[in-house]
Amino acid sequence: MSVIFEKTKGLTDVKLHYCPGCSHGIVHRLVAECLEEMGEVENTIACVPVGCGVLANAYFNFDSIQCAHGRAPATATGIKRVHPDKMVITYQGDGDLASIGTCEIVHAAARG
Repeated sequence: MSVIFEKTKGLTDVKLHYCPGCSHGIVHRLVAECLEEMGEVENTIACVPVGCGVLANAYFNFDSIQCAHGRAPATATGIKRVHPDKMVITYQGDGDLASIGTCEIVHAAARG
């Protein structure tokens, strides 16, 4: 019998706290599955926000750091400079990234 579905190694067994209908849990799973497909789960560092995504570090099964509101891109660029061999990602909501974090994402893009 072929395997149709299996749990990704990129997520822990912690139960998600998100509201019914919220897409955060789906996005967590998609991120974790992609990292697993690329073989990068053990090589990833995530920069996670405050707000609804505050517990992402409990759900992802890889290293993570909690960032100040809107500052995940700045934190991520610093981590990438120190650990150029690591896969560094940010997980942010719209308010964290496009509102309070606008300056940080613009400057992170400018730094490449």
